Amino acid sequence: MGIAQLFKTPYWFDSAFIVLTLFVIVNIVTAKILNLKTEIKTFWGFNKIYFLPIGILAGGLIAVSPALAGFLTGAIKFSELKLDTTFTFTSIALTLAIVAWEELWFRGIFLNYCNRNLSAVNISITFGLLFMLVHLLNPEINMLKTGPTLFFAGAFLTIVYFYFKTIWLPIGLHFGNNYLTIQSSLDKHWLFGNEGYFGAVILAILFLILIKLTNETHKTTRNYSLRE
Repeated sequence: MGIAQLFKTPYWFDSAFIVLTLFVIVNIVTAKILNLKTEIKTFWGFNKIYFLPIGILAGGLIAVSPALAGFLTGAIKFSELKLDTTFTFTSIALTLAIVAWEELWFRGIFLNYCNRNLSAVNISITFGLLFMLVHLLNPEINMLKTGPTLFFAGAFLTIVYFYFKTIWLPIGLHFGNNYLTIQSSLDKHWLFGNEGYFGAVILAILFLILIKLTNETHKTTRNYSLRE
């Protein structure tokens, strides 16, 4: 981020676009050095860009699920729920750029190199922990309250990356979660708040489901190879 600040850009061209460009270049160079050309074509291929809108919708549902659960349990009235989103081209483009470079940082092509020696599940758990620990740098974050959500968010997005073999779905999920949010009096609630435990439970369930599917796929592939 510090490098991006060295460049003077027009008011409409945020430094996030420079950071995104740098991360794209770094990942392409990494793929060339580590001989990951096949992987980058598979995981970055535009033939899978249809996962982007799917991820945005799914990420939005995950983001608003705590507030909706609060409404269904009677903790808040529906009239008190407000969509906290500004639908402008600038805000959409800027959020997408930020989300994209964050994904290329945590779900960069280097993960595919790690996957040669480590399982997707182990990598997902490791990066979930790293994602959570990075937030220790922010003194305003209560890790006892937010830690589980951060861990499962990082782990879930990583297992999604490997299971669906695309970067587009994690970008969509991340964007939908960040952009489509609901504002209410439950924002600070221990269970239904934006950083409450309900969101962590949803992410944990999704993560465990994908672990099961990943292990089943790996087992099927291994049995098929043994038959040959």
